[in-house]
Amino acid sequence: MQQDRPFRNFWILFASWLVILVFFRLFPSADIGFSRLFYTTSACAPGSVAGHCGMFALGEIPFFNFIRMILYYLPVVAAIALVASLIVPALDRKLDWPEASRKNRLIALSAWILDAGLLVNMLLKAHSGRPRPADTSIFSGPWPFTPAGSFSGACTSNCSFISGEAASAGWLFCLLALMPPQARRWVFWPVLSISIVTALLRVFFGRHFLSDAVLAWLSAIVVFELLAAIFGWNERDNAGKSSMA
Repeated sequence: MQQDRPFRNFWILFASWLVILVFFRLFPSADIGFSRLFYTTSACAPGSVAGHCGMFALGEIPFFNFIRMILYYLPVVAAIALVASLIVPALDRKLDWPEASRKNRLIALSAWILDAGLLVNMLLKAHSGRPRPADTSIFSGPWPFTPAGSFSGACTSNCSFISGEAASAGWLFCLLALMPPQARRWVFWPVLSISIVTALLRVFFGRHFLSDAVLAWLSAIVVFELLAAIFGWNERDNAGKSSMA
């Protein structure tokens, strides 16, 4: 039963991802309404369409952009640390991280590359066609709104569906699985908070719809669980009960 748990977790998470996608597809007003909360209307310039002028004001505030930049690089720093933890012990077998086995770290790093790198940025964002909120006619942009999951939008590259930063933020949350249970309890809520804020800032700035952020964040966990199920995640290594690979 213990060996079946990762696959069960994957199918539950994947089904949840599909349910969320269907919800936003059937109720696109949820995306529009949430983005409206952070959109500030303003007077239109001569020749503009009245009622369609404004901005996502939080994205214009330097402090929030500074926070976003820090959060943007956190997953990158974590990925570099994982790579270093794999390379350094290979050069000197006396060195290794006691928190997790080599295979667990490879699974974690592969999940980031496969999800945020390949699935999100190279496939979905490149070909989904969904315009970002600020680029839609609802929020002063030139293109019509496209619901989540529709690949018929006017965007041609680096599109809104789904969020690359939210996917990386979800992966950062997955890294808790590399920690011993005792340490995990202490950092769970701070890491979860950072992960969620990273994803939501993209919505606050008008760069992604809520569905883009939620689906991207969850996609990281789905891919992580899939790789853990296929290659075999060893929780005992994280607890320090077995020797390092």
